[in-house]
Amino acid sequence: MSFRFRIAAWVVVSCTLLLAVMIYTAHSELEEELRMGRVDRHHRNIPGWELHNSLREEEIQDILGELLKTWLWTAALMIALSLGAGLLLARRSLRPVHDINRQLSAMRPDSLHGGIAIPEADPAIEGLANHLNTLLDRAGTAYQEMAEFSARVAHELRTPLMLLRMRVEHAPPGMPPAFQEDLQDELGRLSRFVERSLLAAKAERGSLQPAAAPLSLSDLVRDVTGDYQLLAAERALDMTVAITPGIRIGADADLLLQTLHGLLENAVRYAKSEIRVSCRTEEHGAVLEIHNDRDPATIATAGLGLGLRLVRGICKACAWKFGSRESEHEFHAAIHFPTHASPNS
Repeated sequence: MSFRFRIAAWVVVSCTLLLAVMIYTAHSELEEELRMGRVDRHHRNIPGWELHNSLREEEIQDILGELLKTWLWTAALMIALSLGAGLLLARRSLRPVHDINRQLSAMRPDSLHGGIAIPEADPAIEGLANHLNTLLDRAGTAYQEMAEFSARVAHELRTPLMLLRMRVEHAPPGMPPAFQEDLQDELGRLSRFVERSLLAAKAERGSLQPAAAPLSLSDLVRDVTGDYQLLAAERALDMTVAITPGIRIGADADLLLQTLHGLLENAVRYAKSEIRVSCRTEEHGAVLEIHNDRDPATIATAGLGLGLRLVRGICKACAWKFGSRESEHEFHAAIHFPTHASPNS
C-alpha cells in the first residue's frame, strides 16, 4: 500500500472508530432510558420529574432499529467524506515530495550545483531538501573535477600522440608494412578518442561556440546512414531508415556530424538484430530518432560512454533537445531541432 493510501486509511479508521463509539454510546443511553421508563417512572437526577412511558417492547425495538439505521447511513456518509478528505490531505502533504522528485528528475550532471528549491518551511521537508542539496553539491563538484581532469589528460595526450604518429610515418624502411599499418590505425583511434574527449569537455564547460548555418538535415542524415547501413549489413543487423525529404535547419555541420556518428556508432555496436532511424518534421521543428534493440550481455561490456556524453554536450551547446530511453533490451535516442536552431549565446 502506498504512503498516500496509508494516510487516507488512517483518517478513515480514526473516523470510523469515533463514529462507532458515538453510535454505541448514544444507542445504549437511549435504550436504557426507554427501558427504565417502563419500570421506574421517576427521573434519577431531577426530583419531582415523572416519566410517562407507556411503550411496549416491540415499539422500543422499532424506535431503536430506525435510529440505528439512520446512524449507520450517516456513518457511511461520514466515512466516505473522511476517505475523500484523507486522500486530499495525503495529496497535499506529499506535494512537496513530488516537487522535489520533479526537480531531481530534471537535473543534469552539469547542473547539480543549482540544488533544489525548498518547497515549504516544514521542518522535515526542509531538512530533507538541505541534505539533498549538500549531496548534490558534492556530486556536482566531483563531476566538474572529473570533467576537468579528463580534459587535462586528453590535452596532455594530444601532443605525444601526434609526435608518435609522425615518427611512425617517418620510420625506417626496416619496419614491417603490416605492423606499421596496424600501429597507424591504433594511433588514429587513440587520437580520435582524445579529440572527442576534448570536445566533450569543452561542450560541458559551455565554451563550445557552434557556427550555425542553413543546411539540409535530410541529405546529411541520408549520407551518414548510408555508410552505417553497410556496417550493419556486415554484422547481420536489419537497419531501416525513414527520412522525410527537404528538411532544412540551421546548425553547425561539423557538430551535427559528430552527433550523428556518435549515435549511429552506439547503435551499430550494441544492437542485437535491428536499428531504426527516423528523420521527420513535427509542429515545433525537425526530429531525429534512432532506436535499436540490445543484448543484455553487451551492457556489462559497454565502453566509457564517451559517445553519448559528447552527444549530450553538443546538443546542449547547440540548443537542441536531446532525450534518451534505455533498458536491458532496447535503446532509444531522439533529438528535437527547433525551427530556427541557434546556438546558445
